[in-house]
Amino acid sequence: MSRRMDYVIDLDKPAEALYESFTSRQYWDDLITIHEANAHTEIVEFSQGEDGTDIEFTHTMSRHNLPPIASAVVPIKIVVTRKQHFDTYNPESRSAHGHYCALVPAAPLDFVGSYVLGQTATGSALRLSSVCTVNVPLIGGKIEQLILDGLRHLFDAERDFTQDWIASHY
Repeated sequence: MSRRMDYVIDLDKPAEALYESFTSRQYWDDLITIHEANAHTEIVEFSQGEDGTDIEFTHTMSRHNLPPIASAVVPIKIVVTRKQHFDTYNPESRSAHGHYCALVPAAPLDFVGSYVLGQTATGSALRLSSVCTVNVPLIGGKIEQLILDGLRHLFDAERDFTQDWIASHY
């Protein structure tokens, strides 16, 4: 069984300006600093081309940073790789789409999501739609919910960072 979570970040800047931020190396270099308190984080790939922008970064965490239900089955360290892709910005629709996933080696976890960045009457909105599947009998659903709860906290922190970053750069 899978669990789904939708999340929206409302920002007071035009979608095209936010797209430029979300696809800049400086934004991602600055973003990973907020993760350093909980995990060693580094950008593994940043590339831009005709198809859009790809960002890949890793979080290396100690099992002591995880909830008890997860830390009981996790080795001493866990590496989470986040891959994110933004398609090119579409000026006609004033929007951009993208997708993301999280990879955890040897974990029975499938985590994927999609982005839609679009113009609104007061600025723009980044809509994220995430799906988490944990293939563990009996407790998979509980782990999925824990992951999505953690993801909501992660998205809250990244939203706050993004709002501050945008305010200081525009």
